[in-house]
Amino acid sequence: MLAHLVDDALPLTLTDSAFMRPVSFAGCFGWLHTAPHAMAGQTAVVLCRGLKDDGLTGHRGLRQMADALAQAGYPTLRFDYPGTGDACDPEGDDPKYHDHWQAWRRSVHDAVDFLRAHAGADRVVLGGLRLGATLAALAAGERADVAGILLLAPVLRGRSYVRQLSIEAKLQNAESDDGMLVVQELRLSPEALCEIGTVDLRSLAITAPCAIGVFAEATPVLSDCVAAWQGRGAQVTCEGFEGLEALLRPTFRNDEASADPAPIVDWLRRALPPARARQASRSPQPARLTPPGCDETPLHFGPHGALFGMLCRPAGRDGDQVVLICNGGGDPHYGFARASVSLARHLAAEGIASLRMDFAGIGDSQAPDDADVHVLEADRTGDIKAALDALEAIGYRRFAVQGLCAGAYHGFHAALADPRIGTLLLVNMPLFQFANDGSLAFLNQAMQSPADVLKRLRGLEGWKRVALLALRGELDIKLRMHMQAAWLVGRAGSLLRQARSLAGLKHASFAQVSMERLATRANTLFLLAEGDAGVSALVNEFGPTPKPPGATVQIIRGLDHALSSAAMRQLVAHQMVAFLRSTPRTNRPKHRTPRAQLAVSGVG
Repeated sequence: MLAHLVDDALPLTLTDSAFMRPVSFAGCFGWLHTAPHAMAGQTAVVLCRGLKDDGLTGHRGLRQMADALAQAGYPTLRFDYPGTGDACDPEGDDPKYHDHWQAWRRSVHDAVDFLRAHAGADRVVLGGLRLGATLAALAAGERADVAGILLLAPVLRGRSYVRQLSIEAKLQNAESDDGMLVVQELRLSPEALCEIGTVDLRSLAITAPCAIGVFAEATPVLSDCVAAWQGRGAQVTCEGFEGLEALLRPTFRNDEASADPAPIVDWLRRALPPARARQASRSPQPARLTPPGCDETPLHFGPHGALFGMLCRPAGRDGDQVVLICNGGGDPHYGFARASVSLARHLAAEGIASLRMDFAGIGDSQAPDDADVHVLEADRTGDIKAALDALEAIGYRRFAVQGLCAGAYHGFHAALADPRIGTLLLVNMPLFQFANDGSLAFLNQAMQSPADVLKRLRGLEGWKRVALLALRGELDIKLRMHMQAAWLVGRAGSLLRQARSLAGLKHASFAQVSMERLATRANTLFLLAEGDAGVSALVNEFGPTPKPPGATVQIIRGLDHALSSAAMRQLVAHQMVAFLRSTPRTNRPKHRTPRAQLAVSGVG
């Protein structure tokens, strides 16, 4: 049963006319998109993802673009570079293997070779988003089989990108002791930063004839690039970024319109008309990754197999316990800064299996008609139930659900509906019930009391946080004021409930009733950053020293909402493993409500 569920070699149908199949090569994980009426095309496309936030925001849009390209007759591969997404980390005794920049550049060539071998294509279009576009262009200049280059909001000069990374690292105090610059999942040596800084696409080596499609806002540097490429014999088409803005839009706004791939397909059809390949395509082997101590395989489940997750098992050993890792906000299943990947592999090292899943309409799971979905308003109970059904069919019997922010919220509600969930690991859960008031600000900014906000702005770290939000384009004063109003309303409601209780008119809220129910059969851990919105939610429901029935509450100093540093993610993973080890193997008797625990600790 396990082999049937996990190593299914049949393509997954995601639209009426496009297939996508999970693949792996050279430690990378990817998806090969083909069309049933044209399984092999003379021209195939490699899409190179963005890095950091660009990788998260562009994930769903690149999936939809790959589907559209495959439907038009262009087999398309999108993939994760080493150290990004689901891919393995760079390995080897030579220090250069631990330098992400060189590993990424090598992986683009590996992707082209893999695609040509399995799509039957004799020419390739290399494309990408932001720094992925830069990597695609550099690889294209080193190969003779590239007939076209697709650049989506490309980084034209590496120097500006390095400058932005350095600013972000300083604002986050993220530079590591060994001299490497570490920002989210990026790990770059001083030598790599110097090499990236020398990149200038105006000097790109191009083998004519080559078709180049650029979709970006017009700038003087872009004009210089276009002139230089045309001077070397390239056929350059330069269009704006209208309709593609969703590729760079924060993921929590997942309910807004997706990027429109039509201009990309139209350009490619004009530049390199589709044609049948002269050689047959070859089916790849079932995807599998083997990070140290782990065995990872893709899992399709739910109606028509439209839901996706990555099953991570301890190498050579497996028990009956599994942790279901839910999407944080609208981020794909690997999470912000690969937090979900880090957690899954940490759990595997402790002998615990996990499934990091995508809810319908997020990442690599498709909603009906591939509709845009709201990260909180959409009911995820059915998705989580489908995942538990698949894991139960494999043989797992003890289920824990973990989530960050919106993922914690959905895990909480799923546990109320599905008694199989015996453990909840809820990180920075912002609220117990969602009221659609038009604001999702709490998904990327912690909601604090007015006093907390003023207190933080008195220190340097608070102003660093403001500068970081401004650098990312996420500073919205109107939303921040809305959040303060929401805090005041919530606090007023808490005081009213306390007054009613003192007057003998006690009325239990949804959160209080829900925690009483869960306490009879589930173990719940609330992990919260000090000052996070989730702390306010607990205080409003359970008083200044919140003690939800049957729950352990840990408020940790030094965390931020998204767990942006490796130290934060490691600490949280250790806390969750300790909680899993301390909980009983079976659900608690229904007649017993254990005493709550409250702990306050710090990163250091």
